[in-house]
Amino acid sequence: MDDAAYRADLAGDLSNVAIGAKYGVNESTVRKHRRRIQPAEAPDVVMGLRHRAVTTEDAREWIRAGGDDPDAYNLSVRSIAYGEGLWSNRVSATPKAASGDGPEWPVIQSAQPVHVSVQEIPDAPARGLKLAIKGADTQIGFRQLADGTLDPFHDDQAMALFVEVCRRHQPEKIQILGDFLDLAAQGRFAQEAAFAQTTQASIDRGHRFLAELRAVAPRSEIIVIEGNHDKRMQNFIEANALAAFGLRRAQMPDSWPVMSLPNLLRLDELGITYMDAYPAATDWDNDTTRNIHGTKANSRGSTTAQYVTDLPHINTWAAHTHRVEITYRSVMGPRGEAVESYSANPGALCRTDGAVPSVNGAIGAGGVPAKVVENWQQGLGFNYYNDTETWPAVYRIINGTALIEGVLIDVPVN
Repeated sequence: MDDAAYRADLAGDLSNVAIGAKYGVNESTVRKHRRRIQPAEAPDVVMGLRHRAVTTEDAREWIRAGGDDPDAYNLSVRSIAYGEGLWSNRVSATPKAASGDGPEWPVIQSAQPVHVSVQEIPDAPARGLKLAIKGADTQIGFRQLADGTLDPFHDDQAMALFVEVCRRHQPEKIQILGDFLDLAAQGRFAQEAAFAQTTQASIDRGHRFLAELRAVAPRSEIIVIEGNHDKRMQNFIEANALAAFGLRRAQMPDSWPVMSLPNLLRLDELGITYMDAYPAATDWDNDTTRNIHGTKANSRGSTTAQYVTDLPHINTWAAHTHRVEITYRSVMGPRGEAVESYSANPGALCRTDGAVPSVNGAIGAGGVPAKVVENWQQGLGFNYYNDTETWPAVYRIINGTALIEGVLIDVPVN
């Protein structure tokens, strides 16, 4: 194998499958090597700097040092302080879309690959139990306001905190319990003009978030469970372009359909599992504990109480309502013993101020969403488990800060 050519392809845009076929190596090997490499031309000012926060100008200098034009890229720079005088710097650069007379087909395309640089990945702690970290209802999406800016439905700070928690704890599993994307433009409800041409930006932002999760937790199993909003893409194709339903790339019968979220988000390249077929989409921590997006929404009481009432002999992690809660229930087992179960909701990673389209939302004449206090809470969940037992916990996120197992975590976002 030509090592120089192989490294060049790893740093390029070829898919893992294409590189594996070219050099006769397994796709998982390519993915592992791709995570480890860093661009050879990247100066220490960006990729190696640990003692101060990286700036956007640092990133532009990095691109210039590689002989490229920084204005040809959308830059994202995130710096996180994780110790006295120590910083974890992440820089992603995605090519800007080419200009032209009109949109190219397909209008919605796979996300541009994102290369994330992460420092200080901790070793997995010796805890005796497995850990699954739960996030839900990121509702990634945008409105395009009158001045051309994109107003997000998701909360970048809450999402950054979720990434940092996963980096610190190195869980065995990371689970997104549905409604990863909002897909307002594909919904069946009244459309706002501001939803037009925002789906591609949502796909790209979703891929970047998942790429960051994969970068900070390279050993974790990452699962995205389909929710009703994620299902909107399939429903939209079935309703408006049935002839395109199920189309796959040539000679790849086992691949995801071209217009499916796993393909558009490039999940296979990130080594992320997608559980589809909402509302049946389910992932299990062990034989007693399931993870779903959920279908229940009790506006006047506890939704988790409904799950433990309906299925009192199993544990359920469910999302959908954007509320942080946990409910326990004890019932009699087959030999008269007490059987305890629970249902938990980790809360949401989207905004809770009226930005997300909802039945309580309101839009002004200028297209700007009104401020609304939703009965929603931001949060995340922990589930420690072994083969037969589980120990759940839910944690609130308040203004980008969470108290996790006695440690206050605050992640500033530049």
